Amino acid sequence: MGLTSEDKKAVLDSWAKMSGPTFQDAGEKVFLLLLKTDSTKALFPKFRDIPYDQLAGHPDVRDHGGKVMQVLDDFIKGLDNGGDGAVQKVGLLHKGVGVTHDNINLMKPVLMTLLGELGCSSAAGAWENLWARFMDVHRTCY
Repeated sequence: MGLTSEDKKAVLDSWAKMSGPTFQDAGEKVFLLLLKTDSTKALFPKFRDIPYDQLAGHPDVRDHGGKVMQVLDDFIKGLDNGGDGAVQKVGLLHKGVGVTHDNINLMKPVLMTLLGELGCSSAAGAWENLWARFMDVHRTCY
């Protein structure tokens, strides 16, 4: 499903809250939610051996989270003109290291949780549509 102008506005408004104050800060929040379960944490070799209580503030978590937030930012801000390229680039990278679509889709509930925590639950439908598009573009690289 495509995004309506209302969806785009809801995504952009909530993204402004989700992505700050820096991409590294926001990415750390996302990854701390994502890595709560051992089975998900095991998918990330560079985080696998770091105890969960030591992940907050860890430079690798902040760096990787910041990169993920940058891809999402490029995708969101380029919805009307070229944002798919950021997703295609990361899709090829994921394919090369054996990351599956199911692994990538683990990000969706984390983003939805963060939306709720930030008081942006009303944007959930728009994010459902955004994530469907993100995954459609990601799949084209496999």
